[in-house]
Amino acid sequence: MPNLRFSGHDTFHCREQWLLKGLELIDNKNDRLGFDGGISNFKSNAAIPELGVGKNMVRSILHWMKAFNVIDDDQNEKGRLANILFKELELDPYLENEGSLWLMQYYLCSTGYASIFPFIFRDYFSDKASLEFSETQIKSFLHREIERNNQKSVTDKTLNSDFKVFIKTYVAPKKNIKTVEDDFNTPLLALNLVLNTNRRNENNEFVYRINRSFHSSLTPEIFGYCLLNEFPNEAVVNFDKIRLTIASYLCLSIEGLEIMIDKLCDAYSQFVYKDDAGVRQIQFKDYSENFMINLLRKHYELHS
Repeated sequence: MPNLRFSGHDTFHCREQWLLKGLELIDNKNDRLGFDGGISNFKSNAAIPELGVGKNMVRSILHWMKAFNVIDDDQNEKGRLANILFKELELDPYLENEGSLWLMQYYLCSTGYASIFPFIFRDYFSDKASLEFSETQIKSFLHREIERNNQKSVTDKTLNSDFKVFIKTYVAPKKNIKTVEDDFNTPLLALNLVLNTNRRNENNEFVYRINRSFHSSLTPEIFGYCLLNEFPNEAVVNFDKIRLTIASYLCLSIEGLEIMIDKLCDAYSQFVYKDDAGVRQIQFKDYSENFMINLLRKHYELHS
């Protein structure tokens, strides 16, 4: 079990331009400013004016770059999402296509760098009939998981901060005189994956709900890419493994997952769905890197 992480964002949720700005900073080689190129540029005092944010936000940008796999935390180099959207392929550097947001959501949960995201989308609801949750419920669950995984204990204050950042990532604040426009400059808001029921529980906390369904903006191409990325070099994957990973990350209900698999198999002969004697699985006829990239290219051609 990798080390769980419930801090690093300095209480700031990710803003839409941060990932591209962070990559541009990494690529900057300027001796006068002390930029050697690479992640070390974030340690330079010149990063503050270059990014146009405060010192704490500089740290936060680096955190979110790792959380979204724009930077591979293990290798300290550009990750797959960086090369797909912003750099090598440059399929959508300004995040204008909703498919890019689904890729971001997938990587945010799949990398597990910011632990609260996979814990909520994947683990918390794995054995629950209700899709509603509150801050106290999530914090209690996280404390139990931290202890169960023999991890260093985390303070309530830290989990409280993490939960608030999680909510701001998905739920638009109510507009009022104190609302800052920057609060709406959050890419994943558009996916509508977490809803505020506007009800309060016995602790006077808002009750939220995960929006598991079939999402029409999630295309077979993006779904197929996520499948192949999650299960590399596997020729056959069980339906339940997909349900507990990809489907959870992308907030697909069981019916929504079935619809998505049907669409994928209808569109691409490289995916074959089998249901033999109650054993449901998908066969991958091509799981090459080239095919994965072609799926993405096809999505952006169809939805540009």
